Amino acid sequence: MILRKLPHLLMIATVTLCLTPIIVESAPQVEARQARPQGNHLVEEFSFSIKDFKVDHQGQNNLNISVKYSYRANMAVSDYPDFRLIAKDIEMFLTNYPNETDYWEIVNKKITALILKKYSTLVSVTSQIEVSPTPAIPYLRSSITTRRRIAHGRSTIGK
Repeated sequence: MILRKLPHLLMIATVTLCLTPIIVESAPQVEARQARPQGNHLVEEFSFSIKDFKVDHQGQNNLNISVKYSYRANMAVSDYPDFRLIAKDIEMFLTNYPNETDYWEIVNKKITALILKKYSTLVSVTSQIEVSPTPAIPYLRSSITTRRRIAHGRSTIGK
């Protein structure tokens, strides 16, 4: 009678030992494989500055503007925009800006929207407007705005 029960006990113990490592160790190995990056990802950026740009916004102000942008992947050589055109667009925008009372942050948001809307090969743009001190406002101040296109046709342009 004791011998009849013994094979059942051994069989149950054997099955339990075989299943335990599979359940405990398989999930972490799957996660580790999924977390590893595949291949290389190239990010191309370009930057330029507009120095001592005089503007009549919130009074007479002197601006230093730094612009940095990144390109979409796998562009043809002919798709790279001439940064001088982007600089001229910014200068024209500031020269003709309609609302003298907008904060610099609002102006800067509109600059990044303009650049991404006009230059479709760019995926992100960062603009920093540095406003020199004046007799009325004796503080150096700056606004930094970054705008990115979002995949699948949506973007943050104009928001």
